[in-house]
Amino acid sequence: MHIKSLIAWLLLILICFQFIAGSDSGLLKLYDIEHMPPTVTGMYSAAGSFTFDDFDQLTSVHVNSTDELFLASGYSTNVALYDINSGRRIQVFTDVHREHINVVKFSNHSPSVFATSSFDQDVKLWDLRQKPIQPCYTTSVSRGNVMVCFSPDDHYLLASAVDNEVFFELIYCIFRGMQFHQFEC
Repeated sequence: MHIKSLIAWLLLILICFQFIAGSDSGLLKLYDIEHMPPTVTGMYSAAGSFTFDDFDQLTSVHVNSTDELFLASGYSTNVALYDINSGRRIQVFTDVHREHINVVKFSNHSPSVFATSSFDQDVKLWDLRQKPIQPCYTTSVSRGNVMVCFSPDDHYLLASAVDNEVFFELIYCIFRGMQFHQFEC
């Protein structure tokens, strides 16, 4: 498969000699640096890599805090969940947003919690333990969302939208529906 551009590479947290790379063509691969013998030209062969099921028009990949699962999103309204150890795509969550999903991110400390951001103006918080049919929490901004991430301690969710709109929410109070700060840059 021809790779036009590399979308993401993620060094696994606990297994620092492995990483996942994804391309805009949907190719997803796990590489193990310890098992990639260099060739005479200095390039590395495909040995030491594993290919997962494709995710078409990939835009985002993220590994959970235990290096067991990763999520993929793209120019669709779906999110795919993969098991790193078995090499299988476990599930595809369909229609989780009304427009394509720009970024999907696992929290830093809770391996089952993740967030999605979309051009549909919504940021959603999900928990795999609750069978993500509905998000745990949804918040909206006035424009489409470009990025979402968790603070290092997972207390806050930070998102940015087009036209420099930035906001963050205090997650441990999120179920009370309190939006704490919204900034216009």
